[in-house]
Amino acid sequence: MHRIVVHLFVLASLTLAVSALAQSYQWPAEYAPTLKQGGTIQETTFGDIGTLNPYLTSSANETAIFNGVAGPSIVLRDWAGTRSFKKADGSFNLYWGKEIEEVVPEQEFIITVREGWKWSDGVEMTTDDVLATYTIVGDPEVESNDFSCSVVDEEPVEVEILGKYQYRVRLAKPQVNAISQNECVTTNGLMPAHIFMPVYEAQGAEGIKTMWGVDADPSEIISGGPYMITEFRPGERLVLEANPSYGEFVQAADGSPIPGPDRWVVTVTEDQNQELSRVVTGQASFYWPTTLDQVRALREAVDGGTISGTLNANIGPDTLVDFITYNFNNTDPCKQAMFRSPTFKSAISIMIDRNALVQAALGGLGFPAKDWNNASAAPFDAPNLDPFDFDPEQGVAMIRSLGFTELDADGVLMNPETGCRVEFDLQFNSGNERRGQEALVTSQTLAPYGVKINPREVSFEIWVNSIVGDLDFDETGARTVDYDAQIWGLAGGDVDNPNFDNGLRINSNLNSWNKSKSDVEAWEILMDRLTVKMADTLDLQERVAVYNERAALMREYLPMTPLISPAFHIYTDLSGLWPLEALDANSIESPYRPGGFREHLASP
Repeated sequence: MHRIVVHLFVLASLTLAVSALAQSYQWPAEYAPTLKQGGTIQETTFGDIGTLNPYLTSSANETAIFNGVAGPSIVLRDWAGTRSFKKADGSFNLYWGKEIEEVVPEQEFIITVREGWKWSDGVEMTTDDVLATYTIVGDPEVESNDFSCSVVDEEPVEVEILGKYQYRVRLAKPQVNAISQNECVTTNGLMPAHIFMPVYEAQGAEGIKTMWGVDADPSEIISGGPYMITEFRPGERLVLEANPSYGEFVQAADGSPIPGPDRWVVTVTEDQNQELSRVVTGQASFYWPTTLDQVRALREAVDGGTISGTLNANIGPDTLVDFITYNFNNTDPCKQAMFRSPTFKSAISIMIDRNALVQAALGGLGFPAKDWNNASAAPFDAPNLDPFDFDPEQGVAMIRSLGFTELDADGVLMNPETGCRVEFDLQFNSGNERRGQEALVTSQTLAPYGVKINPREVSFEIWVNSIVGDLDFDETGARTVDYDAQIWGLAGGDVDNPNFDNGLRINSNLNSWNKSKSDVEAWEILMDRLTVKMADTLDLQERVAVYNERAALMREYLPMTPLISPAFHIYTDLSGLWPLEALDANSIESPYRPGGFREHLASP
């Protein structure tokens, strides 16, 4: 499954003997306290890896891997307990952080980190790394996906180094979950100052962007996480092996290394069929099916004894929602006018048969979407919004009201004055059959009504670049990445504050419909302000109300047109997993630390 993600996975860890000098961390007993040691974890995924640089990761494939390389976070979200960054008594769930003084609630903190934690090359982690992480992530020219953690309302987060193991963080104003959302060491993961800062000081943002590309020598990549990259073959596989330095300071409740596996092999496949084939033949340690056919294939393999794992099906709604975005910066003036028109987008939306998409793309195991979040994000699931109507006749009337009053020789609606046709490409990432079906069925449904949609399968690289794009424009003012419309999706998000700061704000990194800083409309400005307001609103019910206001605005203008959301299922042949009651789409699949279930894997 490919998801653009706004947050970071924490991968599994292997520890050696506990160093007498390191101030170690010991996981609570409820987090898989006794784990088998050794062995190999096998993961399979489709869609290639576009960078080995943790500052530049943007897809789930990349972030899931490179948070095994990035250094530790200050705090953890307690998915098996409070589901918060704080315990029931109000104290923080500390990780690399040894002590946190909350000077001003949700605004200013004095953070003391644990001593003795080291990078894979033996250099100790200190506040030098904290300052380097903030400095580089906070440079807009780097175009990091996590730039938003370094600012509050465009005001930089203040970082003051108080000593080798202590620093102060102050935000411009209180923010929801400030210790994580605007604390870059938590959000982005610690980066090694001794590796990145010499390049940054000499070459600036461009130097950082050229580091650790797909042609990098894995032996030169320094790790602060549980694994080190030891092999990478683009389009084939990536191999990670345990980082001995990490093993000196993280243990399970009984003192054994977490999680135990000493090798992690990620095999890249061409499409979902090839991926499923590896799973049902025992070549994958875990897998998240999304369609009925995938669930059936896994059930048959488990029941037939071909594979020995466990399939938990229909646990609840998945966090993933697929949707369409249209490129406001399209170089074709006819298409740009269509894509910027709320009437046009609303017309296309009600001409989409979402129930048919659920059947065709998910085999019925899913839900029509009405917002970019769904029930898994409750109370942030827009209860004020009605489901989308399916009314193609009304959609045609709306399109005709825009001047597309005639059918051309191909049966496509056109504007007789301008010659513009209601035709556009709808691209999706190669190998993703779910999105391919969504594009195909949508095209077939709308064709009889004079709307010509051309499903277009593109490479994973083109797909990602069309979302992230280039924040610069060429000399003519055109966007450097050009496309018509695209199907992509989002999963996870902050369960306390899904404001999607780096996707719904003007010119943010994952704002895929409009990369312009100046050519924006009044509703985009309002959406930007409501997104900021969500982070400012500490009271939960008031924050939900702001979310609902923004959801209504997004329904009216449709910067993202929701399609469908799958049900959540998980297969694994691993032991030492979470309690069954904790296996929901947020905890086990969340990109949040420590929600990614990789943190607590045991060997087969």
